[in-house]
Amino acid sequence: MKTISAIDRFKSSWGKSATLAGKHRVSLGGSTILLASVMACAWSTKTLSVHIGKPYELVIKDSTFPVEDKTAIYPGDPNDPEDPARPGSTWISSPTIIEFDDPVYGFKLPSTVFGAVTYASQKVSTLTTSPMTETLPFSEALERLVATQSNLKSRGWKLEPLEHNDWFNADSGPERERLKTKLFDQAVGIDLYVPGKYSLLLLIKCYASCDKQDPATAKYLIDISVGRDRSGT
Repeated sequence: MKTISAIDRFKSSWGKSATLAGKHRVSLGGSTILLASVMACAWSTKTLSVHIGKPYELVIKDSTFPVEDKTAIYPGDPNDPEDPARPGSTWISSPTIIEFDDPVYGFKLPSTVFGAVTYASQKVSTLTTSPMTETLPFSEALERLVATQSNLKSRGWKLEPLEHNDWFNADSGPERERLKTKLFDQAVGIDLYVPGKYSLLLLIKCYASCDKQDPATAKYLIDISVGRDRSGT
């Protein structure tokens, strides 16, 4: 498995869009997920249907999630026809099912209360979300991680040919303990891709009580970040 020594975090602000570097990946702030999960019962679950390259207007059309209400629009220059108003980012803060609706490589995630979609040239550029509504104990988070990995495998996502990049292995007690110990020091992720189309980072990190290194109190969080494949393979 590939290890990640540092994780980017961003704040859920309508005034700012996510800053995405490298493969346009960002990581969710766990505190934001926890805050949003407290309010989760106030809304019914909606579906946000997206994939990289999907036009903004089709995201609106195909989603029950209130895309227009939750999207920050850059006004552009009203005096310049080449600089029109355009969507910047859509923010999730209520129970939402993310449906990555590619007809071949698509997948659906469990309900979440946080996520962000960014746009470029009126089309989806990146998606950042989590298959969780709150941080979980290690065993529950690992179960969710393995289920997510299996879902992606079944939809044809492959490992990028990178050094130390391998599927999460939770088949044995020693492997699970090895991952748990590593997570007290750093996040661990794997890079998946659909050659020529998409790139995806599946990552797990210890979020709460990590400094105590106490498995009884530590809580964990899973991040998923999707962008365009830039591997060149």
